This record gives sequence, C-alpha cells and structure tokens, in this order.
Amino acid sequence: MTSSPEFPPPAHDPVPPHAGPGQPAVPGQAAVPGQAPAAPGQAPAAPGQAPAAWAWAGQPQPMQTVETEPLEYHRLYRGVQGYRWWKPLIILLLAGAFYLILSIILGIVFIPIMMALDPGYAMGITDGSVELLDTQRPISLLLNLTSIILMIPSVILAMLVMGFRPTSRVWSVALRIRWGLLGRVTGIAVIAVIVMNLVGIGVELLLDPALLSAPPVETGAGFDASAALVSLLLVLILVPFQATAEEVVFRGLFMQVLGSWLKNPWFAILIPSVGFALAHIYNVWGLLAVGLMGAVAAWLTWRTGGLEAAIAIHVINNLIAFGFMAAGFGGETAQTEDAGGPGAFVGEIVGLGLFIWLVLRTFRKHGYGRTRIDLKQVPVAPAAPAGPAPSAPVPPTPGTLA
Repeated sequence: MTSSPEFPPPAHDPVPPHAGPGQPAVPGQAAVPGQAPAAPGQAPAAPGQAPAAWAWAGQPQPMQTVETEPLEYHRLYRGVQGYRWWKPLIILLLAGAFYLILSIILGIVFIPIMMALDPGYAMGITDGSVELLDTQRPISLLLNLTSIILMIPSVILAMLVMGFRPTSRVWSVALRIRWGLLGRVTGIAVIAVIVMNLVGIGVELLLDPALLSAPPVETGAGFDASAALVSLLLVLILVPFQATAEEVVFRGLFMQVLGSWLKNPWFAILIPSVGFALAHIYNVWGLLAVGLMGAVAAWLTWRTGGLEAAIAIHVINNLIAFGFMAAGFGGETAQTEDAGGPGAFVGEIVGLGLFIWLVLRTFRKHGYGRTRIDLKQVPVAPAAPAGPAPSAPVPPTPGTLA
C-alpha cells in the first residue's frame, strides 16, 4: 500500500478567520466581555480603556479648581465659568434687544390706558405739542419711569441667556446688594444733596444779586394740585427703581463689559459717564452736572466694589428733582432743557466732594470688601514626559587611570 505523501508543517500559524463578537482576534488573547475586538494589525486596548477607533468614548479630561486673581467690580465677568471675550458683547446686544421687546409690549399696554385717562397726552406725543414728561400729566410720569425700569429685567435676562450666573454679579463683589452699606450711604446722600442745592442757590445769588429782588415765579393758574399729588406719589414709588435701573445699565452692564476687556478702570469709568450725560436733554451746564455725577458714581462703584453708593446718590437726587418738579418749584412742572447754570454746577462739585469723602470714611470704617476671588474649573495640564533614567557610573577597570 502506498502511503500518502507527507507535507511539511507551515512555517507560521495560519491567519485565523474573522472573530465573532466576544471571541479573541489574536490567538492566545482572552476576549473581554463588552469590548469590541481590535482591528487586524492594531494593538488591543487595555482592559477598561476604549480602543483608538473609539476616541470619542475616551475618559473625560480631568479638571481642577483654581482661584482667579482678586477681581475688582469692573472685572467681575472674568470670574464667570466659561468666560470668552465675545460673550460680554453678546450680553450687551441681547440686553438691548430685550429692552426693545419689553418697551414695545409696554407701549401696547399703555395705549388704551392713555386713551382712557388722558387722550390729549396720547395725541400730543405724536405731534410734539406736549412735553414727554410732565408731572401735571401723571400718566406721562408713569409711562416714562416704568419704561426705564424695564432696563433691570433686560440686563438680567441677557446674563441668564449667556450663562453668566449668578446674575447678582451686577450688584457688587459680594454677589448681592449690601443693604447695610446701602442704608448708610443713603443717609450720606441726603446730606450731600441738601448741601449741593444750598451751595448752588447761594452761588447763583452771588453771581446775580438781582435774583433776590425778582418776583417769585408762579406755577400758573392751570396748576392742578390733585395731579401734583398723584405725581408725587408715583415719584416716591417708582423713582428708586428708575434710578437703580439706570445704575444697573450705566455703572453695571457698561462698566463690566468694558472691564472684561480693559483692565484699567478709567475706561470703564469715563466712557459710560459720557454716554450717561448724552442720554439727557439738558443744556451745557446740565450736561456737565449729569456727566460729573455719572463719573463720581462710576468711580465710587469701582472704589467700593458695588452699586450701592451710586444708587443712593442717584435716588436721592432724583427724588428731590422730581419732587420740585411735581410741586411746580421754579414755575416748571415738566422736564426741560434748562437744568441750571454755573451756580448749580459749583453746588454739584461741593456736594459730590462731600459725598465721596463721607462714603469712603464709612466704607473703611465698616470693612467692606472691594474685590472677590472666584473659583473656576480648568483642565489639568498634562504631565511633562519623564526623561531617561540617569545611568550608574561605570567603575574603572583595574590598571587604568580613573
């Protein structure tokens, strides 16, 4: 019987067929349940590690908590998690868009109210025959002050949309209104505004002594005391919110947007102050006075780390100004371009100087903070690759020089 020819064994193991799920693709390698097999020619993944083809399923990048540098009020946006340079700009644009939407809604709501209570004012706005704000028309006061108050929710909504939380960052470095400080500086503001007006009147009399012999200005026969009382009540209720809203925008939003880009505080102090002055309709002396008050409010906001001092001087000043207007003091019940002369400006300088001095004394005495340190999550920096281990010195061979 002839035997079948013998063939030499293969020089290497044959390539195994494609492994099924859960079967090892390489002989001698145990399958890992729940793990996909490695591709041919690719090193298998270590247990608990996703293969290279599954990069998206890798372990999340480790994070660590770090402290920011001490941030002054105008730099507080820098402490927000996920801050990017363009986000404050989007907040600014969103706040403007929200304010426009809310203003349109308010106008739609007020149209039937104006037609019912004061149709003459509603028609006079369209042809310019009436003053936009006249305390003898309480509906005009209600509409104008309420429209300004809408600035507060506009800014808060914009911060929420962009993830700048907590939104109380706009109030102070303490992330809240410091009510104790607000109460103290409000008392100081009352003193400062009284001094401001007394000095202003005194300087005006010195510059023009004929004012002493001038007949008193009458409010006119058409003065309506009932309308004045209603306007005065609206002033007491709404002006604190109206003044606060302007501070949230001009000393809050604008300062913090600019401060997130420019570290020097003077940019955040002066640029919004110019805009604040130009937002009013006064004459040159009035614009100078408003601009000075805006600059002082902005500087104190930076120096004290919050809006409390700015809110206090703004509220008290507007309460007295609107109160005089409602009472017809000086013969005017409406807001006009004539906002005083050089005497009033000098009085403003004296009163605001006194306000600054007393606020800083109170601030230092009670130990309020003006900066904050935020905690942020940042990726852990990869460790530097270790260099080769130093080799041990080779002992010299006997008979050779070391």
